[in-house]
Amino acid sequence: MEQELFAYWLYTLRGIGAKKRHELQQIYGNAEQIYYGDKTKLKESPVFSEQDKTLLGKPETVKEIKHKMQRMEQRGIRFCSQESEAFPKKLRYIPDPPYALFYRGMLPDTDRPAIAIVGGRNTGYESREIAAGFGRQLAENGIAVVSGLARGIDISAQKGALDIPGGKTYGVLGTGVDICYPREHIEQYMLMQRRGAVISEYAPGSRGFRSNFARRNRIISGLSDGVLVIAAREGSGSLITAECALEQGKEVFIVPGNILDPSYAGGNQLLKSGAAVVTDIQDILDGLGAFWDINYSAQKKKNEVMLETAEKIVYAILSLEPLHISQIAQMCGLDINCSVPQTMEVLASLEQKKLVNMVGQHYYALKI
Repeated sequence: MEQELFAYWLYTLRGIGAKKRHELQQIYGNAEQIYYGDKTKLKESPVFSEQDKTLLGKPETVKEIKHKMQRMEQRGIRFCSQESEAFPKKLRYIPDPPYALFYRGMLPDTDRPAIAIVGGRNTGYESREIAAGFGRQLAENGIAVVSGLARGIDISAQKGALDIPGGKTYGVLGTGVDICYPREHIEQYMLMQRRGAVISEYAPGSRGFRSNFARRNRIISGLSDGVLVIAAREGSGSLITAECALEQGKEVFIVPGNILDPSYAGGNQLLKSGAAVVTDIQDILDGLGAFWDINYSAQKKKNEVMLETAEKIVYAILSLEPLHISQIAQMCGLDINCSVPQTMEVLASLEQKKLVNMVGQHYYALKI
């Protein structure tokens, strides 16, 4: 936790961007070493201005940094840097990974497959229904949906995932996580914080510059095991996400469309380049099979059939990664009237059915 304090200080220093941060890491090492390091070493580097050297040479006190971080956390915003073990593993090794993330909710499970669904903003009803359908079917199969909370395909897919009890979805924003953009998606933005997270590499309060939305696409694909493109025009930002996925070694799936419909021109072009055709959920499950044990999801879905409604909701939330009972209660709170004592009763029932294990005091995970 102390290490994250220094990472937060470094990441929020005004005027210190990725290039300068990398230079500091080369000179000193991690954020704590940068904070306490001998700043006379900066004289030898042409990268830093006199203002930078003043900022770095006279940093805020640890108490002041801690106070800032606490005020942020009181607003429900968490910070996670590459220096933390909690940083998503899927993002660590992509080209140009973010140094840190701000988020509301819970970061994605490392043991749970995820698919990004992206596409056009100004799309027809049928395209939006296709996106919502895939969002629902992925959630039913225990697969998280990642997107950007934008109008059109993004929000349709995320609404679809939220329709399913226990369905998880993650919104990667081009603004700070305290800003819902567009504002009309406030209901999904709030629900996503209980059923996944809203995530951003930009500090709270950051407004959405156009370049931010293009840069966040590498995080959307990075958090995913594949990208599904629906109704993307030529030159669409969705194609940037697909390009990022290919660069990261991820699978790209395309829903083909009418060759006379310009809203499908970008996706159809990707098909010529070797992207995978998708006409139903099984195409995606088959594509993920090379990286994930789909039998795990199938078995989990089979188990859910014999459960009561409350049990299904709690069971859908759980994964192989342990969760504290308070987190489980919070995550299912919008689906059933689920207090901590009620959640304990449901978990005890699932334990009796040999579907979950208690792994430590008040921590639960699926039984393998």
